[in-house]
Amino acid sequence: MAHIILVNPQIANAAWGAGHHPKTMEEALPRHSLTHLSAVLKEAGHKVSLLDLRLLAGWEQYGQTLKTARPDVVCVTAHTLEVEIALECLVRAKREVRNCTTIAGGIHFTMFPEAALNSGAVDSVLRGEGEWTLPRVIASPGDFDPVIWGQPPDLNSLPFEDRSLYPDYCKRILFPLWELPLPTVDLLTGRGCPWSCRFCCGPGEKNLYTKASSQNPTKRIPYIRRRSVDHVMAELKELDRCYGFCSVIFHDDQFLMKPDWVMRFCERLHREGYVRRGLRWWAASRSDMICRHPETVKAMKEAGLKVLSVGFESFNDDVLAWLRKGVDRDTNLKAAEICHQFGVEIYANVIFGIPRDDGKWYIEDDLISAKAIEQMRPRYFSPSFFNAVPGSWFFEWAEENDLFQNELLAKRGSRCLDQCWIKGVDYHKLGELIHRLQHKLNRPWHSRLRSFFRNRNLTAL
Repeated sequence: MAHIILVNPQIANAAWGAGHHPKTMEEALPRHSLTHLSAVLKEAGHKVSLLDLRLLAGWEQYGQTLKTARPDVVCVTAHTLEVEIALECLVRAKREVRNCTTIAGGIHFTMFPEAALNSGAVDSVLRGEGEWTLPRVIASPGDFDPVIWGQPPDLNSLPFEDRSLYPDYCKRILFPLWELPLPTVDLLTGRGCPWSCRFCCGPGEKNLYTKASSQNPTKRIPYIRRRSVDHVMAELKELDRCYGFCSVIFHDDQFLMKPDWVMRFCERLHREGYVRRGLRWWAASRSDMICRHPETVKAMKEAGLKVLSVGFESFNDDVLAWLRKGVDRDTNLKAAEICHQFGVEIYANVIFGIPRDDGKWYIEDDLISAKAIEQMRPRYFSPSFFNAVPGSWFFEWAEENDLFQNELLAKRGSRCLDQCWIKGVDYHKLGELIHRLQHKLNRPWHSRLRSFFRNRNLTAL
């Protein structure tokens, strides 16, 4: 049996200690990749601990915890915006526990394994999915190369996520999200997305959820799959027994990917009594899938769907074509009409500041989107600034056209509204535009958050 510490370096969009009194979703939610890994490692007989930087006071506490625990293995995951922090975690792990094995994983190190190896503090880089492969690497590290691809698991054979990895999980599920009734749990029903939008770091999930091609073992091809309805329902039953949830967030990239699966799932929610007791849930979809399958959206609503997150991105046909989104303005507007028709609340995702193929940004494109959103009046509005994130088609295009404002790779992994990403974009004008739009839409979820922090005893989190 080995003692394994799993590290969440998530302070790029949170802060040291923020996890004790979270005020944003990024500060509150557990990390699914780590709870999945913890489950399989514990099943293999290992001792597993968590080091989440959001729960620590600073680097001194991080180092002291490692020195006291003296783990055999330290595993660090990373998104691109966390890469510098993740590398620091690995370096400090080697410094504090010299004989420990360090393993890097996550989407960034999957795309750029050399970033970890060049640090001099990493023994292995595990690319892709780790549930089946990580226990084997820990049991017999000498049998593997420094950089390896994880064998993608059969999702129905995996144990349920180990939410006990977060000892305060029963309090985290009391964090208010989108006016859903509390407590709220979250889970995944599948992995991957079959579409190929140019702005995504994993179009068609070619960067993370892959398997070796049967015709050419050196080539990776997308491997998109979903758990069975029975398997998802079994996890919901376990979560209900442990936490008595009132709502669920399904964090799949595209929940409405296979309508037949969704219809069977909705039927089971009725049969198992979740709908009768008032369960509410949140999921994500594309506008074209909503338009192609309105009867499925209706069934989702009747099965407790409260909020549907829709990636509209833009309402300009030329911009949508440039993004390779695969939809047009009319499809976006029709999808919104369908949601309104069935009483489904819309969580509208829109990207502002997108340069055209000539490398220039035109505010008229964003004015069109703003006007459409104002007319649509979604329940929730989620604006972001365009950034050519690593792994996306736009990343190399932006580099070739010298469009990045910041040379740091980690600064290219976010679309938050607090920074300027692309040259030639007037972010002051965009900020004013978005502020006016948010004011008109009232932002009900933000009002609920303010009420939550004003009225609730925050020491409970």
